[in-house]
Amino acid sequence: AAVLQCSMKAVHGQAGEMEQFTRKPRAFNKDLKYISCGVCKRAVEEVWSIAEHMREVAPYHKVGEDEFNELTLNICDPDTDEGEWVSMQDIIQSKKGASVKLKQEEYMGECRRECRTIEKACAAVFDEYREDLAELLWKNEPKTLEKMASRVCTKWASVCPAKDVPKTYERVDEWWMPMDEESFKMREMEKTMNQLSQKNGKQPVKFVDPMGGMFGGSDGWDEEDEEGGWQDPMARMMESMGDLGDMEGA
Repeated sequence: AAVLQCSMKAVHGQAGEMEQFTRKPRAFNKDLKYISCGVCKRAVEEVWSIAEHMREVAPYHKVGEDEFNELTLNICDPDTDEGEWVSMQDIIQSKKGASVKLKQEEYMGECRRECRTIEKACAAVFDEYREDLAELLWKNEPKTLEKMASRVCTKWASVCPAKDVPKTYERVDEWWMPMDEESFKMREMEKTMNQLSQKNGKQPVKFVDPMGGMFGGSDGWDEEDEEGGWQDPMARMMESMGDLGDMEGA
């Protein structure tokens, strides 16, 4: 019994350590209401662009409603082709009390806390209006991107115009980390295997990325959870490297 108990503790311990590397980083919930309008407009822009391409390459330029449903299902998920735009956004604020905006980066980045914040803001809109938007795309209306963004973000979801940022609000920033080649290859392999798993009714797979556990910010703490606040693990590492440099230069 003692051996079994020790074995069970070891299994639970290994599972806990594994979870550190596989669980998604937490969103910055305080940022959500300030970025929801910008995220919604950016997501609609991406949907519009992909839908236009789908019509261009489809036989007789006709795309089925089910295909548009799949597009709107995946548009907020950074782990899909349709949702790659999410991992290319950085959340920025120039100073305390300034507006909170999205900044388009040139490359895909590691999906850390800011990325999951954008995903959450996007899903809050599209989870409710996904089928309605797919129907609009199928009917090919409205005829302009501006009108579609207004329909989805202002009329339906009421996330636009953007909420005013209080003068006292200063968000917790996170380093934007570009995705390296190895992480990109791992992501593509995982995506391909999950597509096959879905077709065959199997459970999805999740590859272990040690960098995700080190810098993903997924240590179980939100910025509201402790008085000292949350600090980006990457920022902590860079600060410690700066301290080491100061010591070497002394």
